[in-house]
Amino acid sequence: MFTGSRGIVTAVDVGSSSVKAVRLAHGRGASELLGAAIAEIQGVGKSDVTENDARMATVSAITRAFVGLGIEPQKAGTIVSSVGGTSVSVKHVKFPKMKDSELNESAMWEARKHIPFDAVGADIACARLARDESSHEDSMHVLLAAAQEGMVDERVRLLAEAGAEPAVVDLTTLALLNEVDAEGLLNGGAVAVLELGRSFAHLSVYASRGLLLSRSIPIGDKEDTWLEHVLTEVRFSLAFYNNETGKKGIEAVYLSGGRALDEFIRERFEDELGVDVRLLDPLGSVASGDVDMSELRAQSPRFALAMGLARRR
Repeated sequence: MFTGSRGIVTAVDVGSSSVKAVRLAHGRGASELLGAAIAEIQGVGKSDVTENDARMATVSAITRAFVGLGIEPQKAGTIVSSVGGTSVSVKHVKFPKMKDSELNESAMWEARKHIPFDAVGADIACARLARDESSHEDSMHVLLAAAQEGMVDERVRLLAEAGAEPAVVDLTTLALLNEVDAEGLLNGGAVAVLELGRSFAHLSVYASRGLLLSRSIPIGDKEDTWLEHVLTEVRFSLAFYNNETGKKGIEAVYLSGGRALDEFIRERFEDELGVDVRLLDPLGSVASGDVDMSELRAQSPRFALAMGLARRR
């Protein structure tokens, strides 16, 4: 992706209520933060906002995020973004044992059994996972990722309307893995990351061998009861993980996203889940150079996805 020893990546996380953007310079050693910005999407939650109004407000927020970075989209270097939600599926699944050369050809047929939407026309990718499989097993472990038809193209068009041309559109869960790994959180047992957005909560469980579980939890119009709803679904998902893996549990849950900054949220999750709960701090683990971090640091959990995208090499 990069030329020379210092590649610059501009990551744009387009959420349902705000746009977060960061610029990260990758050198031979540590990465350096060149800029970070948040632009709120105007009109979110208003009943009289049309679909076109919402789209234009999002484009405006993307434009303002680049202004906050102090650079024009056309001069931003490599631009990356992501898609997520219930229109995206990322799972560990078992495929019949086959050669790597046959895996991509079989992905569509196998995906029909595992993804929660029509596989026809969906963007599908898969990768074999390294496991200690004995030669007599007739199956293999595969990471299967799928996005509903047109979803990636729509994200590209939305950014293009703001003058930004993304080189890569990643999946939210996989981008967050970059951040968790960069912060050294995979050196022990399994950890969970719960990205708390306005419309969705994304739960992912990671360990040293990568992604173990991924779940998108719609929040929708549950504004008054969203916390109870998410807690219930997280408890169910973690219980499912424990049952499927035979593990005793995870070491910690890390909260990210805008709702992670709500008062007493961390304490509530810790009490209800009975596990150590912490705020993800992506801006605390990167050199900031000339960037004024005084105001940004308080918003650090909101930048987790953007930082994970920007760490892509």
